[in-house]
Amino acid sequence: MDSILPPRPGSRQGTVQGRHVDKLDVLPDELLKKQDEAYLAKHQLDVLFGEILQGLVKEMPTDPVQFIIDSVAYGVDQAVQDKESGMPLHRKLRLLDLFRIIDKQGTGRISFRAMQQYANRYGGQTLGAEELGSIFSDFKPGSDNLITQDEFVKFFSRVSKTITNAQFEAMVKEMMN
Repeated sequence: MDSILPPRPGSRQGTVQGRHVDKLDVLPDELLKKQDEAYLAKHQLDVLFGEILQGLVKEMPTDPVQFIIDSVAYGVDQAVQDKESGMPLHRKLRLLDLFRIIDKQGTGRISFRAMQQYANRYGGQTLGAEELGSIFSDFKPGSDNLITQDEFVKFFSRVSKTITNAQFEAMVKEMMN
């Protein structure tokens, strides 16, 4: 009887870790446990999964799957999600870098004029005044008609909720260049 597992590239048909699938030797539980522990330790997966599990229990993120993905890609400390927006720390920090580029005076607020200057300098040729005004109002500026860092982050947390980390990085990179 042929193995039901497809062959892996570069491996013998139907083998798993050097043993034939149809002719598996019965191994004592202790030996299997030692093999598993050795594999986890060799790749430091026991430490990684332990940190991720501790982070999940401690933080109780609103999106636990994204937390796990971000923990593997950026580390548990960068995967922590903002309680209000749900945005992971690594994304929030990138957005704050972008905010500082637009907020040239360092006031912690962005005016329509600053947004317009930024748009004109970084590809705003395709944005008319009306479109830019619409985008600016989507940020929901405060009564002073200025966008704060929190409003900036909240806007992008809504906009970027459904995109991958790679898509997010590409978006921010494009906006910074």
